[in-house]
Amino acid sequence: MPPERLDMTGLEEEILTSIRRIVRAIELYSHSLVSQVGLTSPQLSVLKSVARLSPATPTAIARQLSLSQPTVSGILERLQGKNLVQRVATGGDKRMHSYALTDQAQLQMASSPPLLQESFLQRLSQLQDWERSMLLSALQRVANLMDVETLEAQPSLNSAAELDGKP
Repeated sequence: MPPERLDMTGLEEEILTSIRRIVRAIELYSHSLVSQVGLTSPQLSVLKSVARLSPATPTAIARQLSLSQPTVSGILERLQGKNLVQRVATGGDKRMHSYALTDQAQLQMASSPPLLQESFLQRLSQLQDWERSMLLSALQRVANLMDVETLEAQPSLNSAAELDGKP
């Protein structure tokens, strides 16, 4: 039995259209970033985190980006394969390691555009407190309506296809 078609009001249609526009903007930015610098948003986020924490442990990066450690470890492996990070021994324990940027990564980061959320946060900070509070409340309600409040937050505004950090 096919699902029932919901009759939407003009307001409901506008809400869905706005959500689609946000998703589309994130997808377009993500594709643009990959074509410009060959990195996904999660990869660039991890690189920026390594630069801030350098040398950075996977646990510290995961904590800073609100990601699981296995997700961060996978991204770090791909970045190491691209010669953008190098594994550094930490103390005498061979199991403990951290990561530092390579010279190639520093050059690539210098030429990379800002992450989408960086420009968004700059504009968001220009809003009044009450406007930011209203946006937060509305977005939390949308997340609740979509049953997504338990999902892991991504480190950056990017498409779901990028979460694994691949190209």
